[in-house]
Amino acid sequence: MNKLFLIIAIISILMTSCQSDSKKYTTVDSSIMSEKQTGYTAPDECFEYVKDKSTASLRMYGTGDNKVLGELNYKFDGKDKNNGVIYGLIKGDTIIVDYKFQSEGMYSHREVAWLRKGDQLIEGYGDVYQVNGDTKFKNINKLTFGKSIILSKTNCK
Repeated sequence: MNKLFLIIAIISILMTSCQSDSKKYTTVDSSIMSEKQTGYTAPDECFEYVKDKSTASLRMYGTGDNKVLGELNYKFDGKDKNNGVIYGLIKGDTIIVDYKFQSEGMYSHREVAWLRKGDQLIEGYGDVYQVNGDTKFKNINKLTFGKSIILSKTNCK
């Protein structure tokens, strides 16, 4: 029941952010949300990154059919923290998501990719471009993995 409440809260946040600037933000893929709400209960997975005073945390909710949604937070030393939600697809050992987040009171939207290696998610980097203020990868097939952020699986809290 708590998971259902969390999912409804995420939907509400996304819908509110989408309505605040309808040109800039799109709605969440309804098929992902409807699958999670109908009771599909793939296990949650949690990951974290900790280095010195910088942290990142990810909680993913599998929805079946290689779709994923969840929460992603970055807090890097000397930078503003980012808190938001993800939704996207799992393609083999690669996870590609849209990340809608808030930082400094502003909403932003960018793509994030990870390569799964055992109990780790290695964040991918590559050339990006802007589309209506959203940041997208130019070519998903040319991403570089392993430069800095490696999330390790942890127990969900």
